[in-house]
Amino acid sequence: MIGKSMGENETNVVDTSLSDRLVDELQRRIFSGDIPVGSWLRHAALADEFGVSRTPVREALRVLGAQGIVTIVQNRGARVNGHSGRDIRELGAVRAELEGLAAELAAERIDDRQLERLRSVWPQYEARQRSANPSGAADSPEDPRQLWAEANEAFHSVILEASGNRQLGIAIADIGRRLPRNSAYSAYAGNSRLLRQNHEQHKAIVEAIANGDVRRAGTAMRRHIRSSAEAMARWIEDRQDTSA
Repeated sequence: MIGKSMGENETNVVDTSLSDRLVDELQRRIFSGDIPVGSWLRHAALADEFGVSRTPVREALRVLGAQGIVTIVQNRGARVNGHSGRDIRELGAVRAELEGLAAELAAERIDDRQLERLRSVWPQYEARQRSANPSGAADSPEDPRQLWAEANEAFHSVILEASGNRQLGIAIADIGRRLPRNSAYSAYAGNSRLLRQNHEQHKAIVEAIANGDVRRAGTAMRRHIRSSAEAMARWIEDRQDTSA
C-alpha cells in the first residue's frame, strides 16, 4: 500500500507526492513485465490496491500517458503500451550524455567525504546481500531488487551531487521519469554475467573519478549507461518476441 486512503479534498502537495510514487511503482511493474503490455489500468482498482483516492491515480496515469507508456481512454482507464527497444535505446543515449557530463564534473569537483561515500556504495551492497542471503536460499528476507536499486541510486546520486550542477540534476530527473534508473535490474536478474559486468563498470567509474581523470570518467559512465539501456532493450524485445 502506497498511502492511506485519502479524500478528494486533500491538498495538492500530498496528491503530487503520492502520484509520483504511483508513477514510479507502475513504471517498475510495466518495465519488469508484472503489468503486461496491452493490459488495462483501472482508476478504481488502482485506488483500492494502493489505498489512495482516485486523484493521485488520475495524475499518475496522466504522467504515464504523457510519457507514452500508457494510452488514456475516456471512461475505460489506461491501456499499457510500455516502451519499445528503440525507445529504451534512445532514452539511454540521452541519459548517457547527461550522466557522462555529471561524471566528468565529479572528477573535477568531488570532495573527500563524497568520494568516501562513492567508494563505499557497492562494498556495502555486497555485504548486505551476503548477510541477507548467506546460503543463496530463495527465501531471503531482503529483496535483491531492492538492495541493488538502493545501491545504484546512491551511487549515481553521489556523482550528481559531486558534479555541483543543479540544472544537470533537473535534466537527469526528467529522463528518469521516462526511464527509471533502476529498471535495468529486470534484465540483470538471474544473469550473473551481466551483474558482474555492471559491477565492473561501476568500479571503473569510481577509479576514474578518484583519479581526477575527467575524460575517462565521462567515457566510463557513458559506456555504463548505454550498456544498461542495451541490456534492458534486448530483455524487452525478447519478452515481446516470446509473447508474439
